[in-house]
This record gives sequence, C-alpha cells and structure tokens, in this order.
Amino acid sequence: MVTTRFEAREWIARPRNLSPNGIHDDDRAQELGFEGGFVTGVVLYEHIAAELMNQGLPWLEEGRVDLRFRRPVYHDEAVTCRVDPETNSYEIRGDDGMGARSSGVFAIDDDPPSIPSGDAATSPAGVPLGDPSLVGLVMRIEERLDPARFDEIAESSGFPRDLGGRKLIPIGQWINPIDLIYEYFGRSTTIHFAGRIWHHSPLFEDESFTTTGVITGFSERRGNKIVEFDALVAAGDGRPVATIEHSSVYQLARERVAEGES
Repeated sequence: MVTTRFEAREWIARPRNLSPNGIHDDDRAQELGFEGGFVTGVVLYEHIAAELMNQGLPWLEEGRVDLRFRRPVYHDEAVTCRVDPETNSYEIRGDDGMGARSSGVFAIDDDPPSIPSGDAATSPAGVPLGDPSLVGLVMRIEERLDPARFDEIAESSGFPRDLGGRKLIPIGQWINPIDLIYEYFGRSTTIHFAGRIWHHSPLFEDESFTTTGVITGFSERRGNKIVEFDALVAAGDGRPVATIEHSSVYQLARERVAEGES
C-alpha cells in the first residue's frame, strides 16, 4: 500500500467519452432515456490516479482503491474532483447539488483475490449471462492497443505518459475488465457499479497484455441486473499489472421493462 501522504487538492475537469460501446454511445444511451453516452467509470478514475501520480506517488506500483459509481458523467461535462488526505478518499461531483457522481477510498487492507491461472473456457454459447452455472467460469482475452490516441487521452485526464523513459498506457484503456463480458456474452450495455483495484506495476505502450477473470456471482439492485467478477491484468511477459474486483450492471431495469420481462 502507498504510504506517502498526498496533498489535498480540488480541481475542475471535463472528462471525455471516447468509448463507442453500449451505454457510452449517445444514440444507445438516449434510446434508454439518458441525456447521452456515459463517460466510462475507469476514465473518471484515471483523472484521480493522474493527480496522485503527478504528486509523485508510485500509484501504479502500490496504489489501492475502493470505487463507487452513483450517477453518470456526460462527455465534456464540468465536474469537480477532490482528493482528501484526511479521509484518504476522492470524490467527483457535478454542479447539480445531488452529491457525488463517483467516490472512493484509497486504503484497502485486504489482500487481492486469487485469480485462477489454468485454461479459460471458450465462449459459453447458449448460456445467458446471469445463469447460476456461470459462477466460477474462467475467461481470458489478450490485447495489444493502438497507441494513436494515447497522447490525446492522457492530455484530457492529466495522466503522465513517461516513466523512466518509457511511454505509459493511460490506465483507462486497460483497467476495465468488462471487455471479458463483451467478448464472452456480447453484452455492450454495461454500467460500472463498483469495484476495487490493487495496482502492482505499470503497463507500457510497447507491451501487450492479458486479462483473466472469473465470475463470482450475480445480484440485482433496484431491478438492475449485476455481474460480479474478479480479474487479473498481466503484461505480455507475465508480470502482474493489476488485480480487480468488478461489479457492472449488464441489464438495466428499464431495458427489462421494454423487453416485457418482469
């Protein structure tokens, strides 16, 4: 865990929505009754992590955070970000007086969950997401990202790109394990609900990476269906990069009503 004490700071940010998928797409979000596409939760977190890194903390080696996402932030919307060393926490608020859009606590004393290292399943065709038989399913995807927009992304969030003479990948590009759910179940309308992250090492622009995850459960909140899973992001050389506990809404209550599901 990071032991260096960070400085209190409050600043205005305008997070950008660069994802074309599901609820992050304006047309799809508006079909579901929202103002527009959501900025992804991990991009909001990138703004916070960038601040801690720019204060000199070795966040990508030792950082730990417990995250919550309560209401959407829309593309280029002005929000107030705040890091508070007294409570060891962060908060992102809009100007609507309705409280935090996202918040988190930086101190996690628990060890990260263990992720199975064996063979992953092939895509479970015919088994719908939410079926209890999927608990324990091991998923894995390998990726190498196109760096063409990394400078633009980092400029928006303030994320530092250089570490020891090597170019970092902005963390919002690789820290979200929901790509596993896209790949295995084709569910693109997902909304990050909560999670925890244990950072182990940086991920650099010249590296590929693998995300391995295991479904740990399903739940429901206010009619919204939620998938819960643990994941490990590892660099192409096998180096652990981050362990993640993740919860995402994969079917909104309003979608279920539209589809005639009780």
